Amino acid sequence: METKVKKILVTGGGSGGHLSVASALIEGIKEKYPESYKYLTYIGGDLAMVGEQYGRSIEQKIFKDADFKCHYIRAGKLQRSFSFSSLKLSLRTILGLKDSLKLVKDINPDLIFSSGGFVSVPVCIAGWLRGVPIYLHEQTAAVGLANQIVSKFAKKIFITFKSSKQYFKKKNVIQTGNVVRTSILNKNGEGENIEKISNMKDNKLPILYISGGGLGSHLLNTYIFENLDLLLREYNVILQIGNNQVFKDYDFAKKIRNQLNPNIQERFLPVKYFYEKEMGFVFHNIDLYIGRAGANTVYEIGVLQIPSIFIPIPWVTHDEQTKNAQTLASLGLSEILPEKDLNSINISVYIKDFLSRELGVNKKKIKTLFPTTALEQILSHIFTS
Repeated sequence: METKVKKILVTGGGSGGHLSVASALIEGIKEKYPESYKYLTYIGGDLAMVGEQYGRSIEQKIFKDADFKCHYIRAGKLQRSFSFSSLKLSLRTILGLKDSLKLVKDINPDLIFSSGGFVSVPVCIAGWLRGVPIYLHEQTAAVGLANQIVSKFAKKIFITFKSSKQYFKKKNVIQTGNVVRTSILNKNGEGENIEKISNMKDNKLPILYISGGGLGSHLLNTYIFENLDLLLREYNVILQIGNNQVFKDYDFAKKIRNQLNPNIQERFLPVKYFYEKEMGFVFHNIDLYIGRAGANTVYEIGVLQIPSIFIPIPWVTHDEQTKNAQTLASLGLSEILPEKDLNSINISVYIKDFLSRELGVNKKKIKTLFPTTALEQILSHIFTS
């Protein structure tokens, strides 16, 4: 039976996790439903990190060369506490709703797929007001405010972890697992960073991949800078920094690297972020992941069964990053290092101790709990409804 061509609006952003799912779905539509891909539109936000100018959001950076239509609304983060900044962000949410109402009317989509995040709320409300079916994907073990709002009028809700079902009272909840980027399964790669990582392997030292998430973490970046000399004695360090224009950590990292002894310069690779064509190679060539525990990061590490030390963000809603990390820690693959304990340990010794341990990983159970079929399931629901 021939599949009906559908005009799909994809929304979600504000973080690398939400954007990763949106990107993977878009790529899936491009590959499996090329006629519908011609009519696909993405709506993201224009809000960057605190202190940065509008118009520098992570989605604007990642999708700057996209071959599908993109729009960016005046998004504002949803805040549970009141302050002058929260009032300003609430006003931008209202402006974002105004932008969304016009865009949804002009696009007139057959359906909206939301990968979550604050930017998705005004877009989905606009769609609901116009009677557009909404499909929502929740990546985390706990659920944030934005997805709790959107779930009220979503036609179907896809979840990654069984534990998040408790946050949704509707019957149309389907556990699919997370949407996995096909790029992480690719052991090959291309580009300058790939060559540098390949050169690291020549010195036989373990390769650490340290990441503060797609936007980076100034706190983690600073901690690694302070301990870099210690780490480089025994490890290669890949540090995914982000591109924050307030702290300018990437520029500082390059300066540090240039000042290193030439004999160890190649052991330190600072990057703003990795592109799709690089990520699979990175994951398949590291010995240990250290960093934040966003839902997509945790899931991809689970799929590839990479030993990891998670340092969850302590202040996020429902402590969701800790809950994400616990899914792998309970299976023996990972350990959770609370952010508050960073300065009370010798990080190099801590890593050596972790890598020398017999982890007792339940590989069979991990494979069962981290399936890679979510994309196919979601596309099936979207195109057969």
